Amino acid sequence: MRMRSLLVFVLLLFPLVLNAQPGPVAGSDFTVVYNPPASSPFASASAVTLVYVFDYWNVRYGTRLALWQNVLDPDTSRTHYAPMKKEGESWTAKIPIPATAALLSYVVTDGEHVDGNNQKTWVRYVLGADGEPVKNARFYNLSFLELAREKIGVQIREAEREVTSYPENFPAYQQYFMLLMEQAKGSPRTQERIAARIDGLEEQYGTNPEFLNMAAEVWYYVLQDQRKGLEYRKRIEGSKMWPQVFAMADRQSKQETAAERAKYHVDRRKELQGAELPAFNLNNGTGGKSAFPRNNGRPLIMLFWASTSDKSGSMLEALRAALAPYPADAVDVVVVSVDQDEEKALKAYQEKRMPFELLFNQGSTLYMLGVDSIPITYFVDTKNIVQNIVVGFDSGISGRLRKLVDGLMR
Repeated sequence: MRMRSLLVFVLLLFPLVLNAQPGPVAGSDFTVVYNPPASSPFASASAVTLVYVFDYWNVRYGTRLALWQNVLDPDTSRTHYAPMKKEGESWTAKIPIPATAALLSYVVTDGEHVDGNNQKTWVRYVLGADGEPVKNARFYNLSFLELAREKIGVQIREAEREVTSYPENFPAYQQYFMLLMEQAKGSPRTQERIAARIDGLEEQYGTNPEFLNMAAEVWYYVLQDQRKGLEYRKRIEGSKMWPQVFAMADRQSKQETAAERAKYHVDRRKELQGAELPAFNLNNGTGGKSAFPRNNGRPLIMLFWASTSDKSGSMLEALRAALAPYPADAVDVVVVSVDQDEEKALKAYQEKRMPFELLFNQGSTLYMLGVDSIPITYFVDTKNIVQNIVVGFDSGISGRLRKLVDGLMR
């Protein structure tokens, strides 16, 4: 039975009878009680089915929408179904709680509608013999708190309770630290607190591979100290390495490649400044090519632009204003779109009613000219010498553009 085919029926008001029940205990049976509101379709239903999972429905993390989609289209190997029995105004179902379960999550359906507790699901900790939530009960609940749009402070307290009750639950520490950073918006003080907490754990768990994995991930991904993260990674045996920790080396390699690529573009623009514009072609949007340099005796201004970039649009406006005092044929102005969808770019450009020629990127032009971001504007004189390259846009650029245009016209 796949829940995606069901019509989702959100109940805004419902009695929270479930909170009055004793919690499910690991290794025991638990009776789920459902009281449908009198105004809901479930009040007159002839049959109701309990749909439930232990721990999580599918991928545990994601946006609120993604989490609810996990409920509607769950991992079928995790999903259980139990027919509910009508007892007075209530529906009940007795279900077995596995000894290894940590969290119970469920919804109910009559085959057409789904009552999912206002898209939050009903969630219950699985308890141990001592009546306390078992390991991971609170940790797994973090995703359901996100689904319920609970404030980040509530999520942090849930994570704190987990690591307090189970100090060796190292995956929970990582989530806890991520939430702290999110709440503090990356403040240095919070980073110092997290680093101090890891140092304290190091003294007790320094040889534990689970701790080492957690420390590596937190330093690398949360605290953004790649050197420290990789130092921890070196202390972990390959067979005991978490996937995200294993991926660090590849990510490091990609970052180094990205840094090298960025350096190339900066160096390339420096080489072009004061040098002759190289030969290249651009696509004119109708299957033809436009060759550069044009050698027509007019200076050239070439702006690399994208329809999705607000700063690109602002640069267009600023350039039009800077050129206003001059005749339209005094300078060639070419706007080069780097959009993947040429039709969409053309439509967006036409809406701006710009008087400039629109062309499209082709081949290795971006690499040849050192274009690694947008907007980038090239000012080329009548002898095809690149006089200036302006990277980006800011609110004070208008005066500078006027001086650059004036310089080209001399």
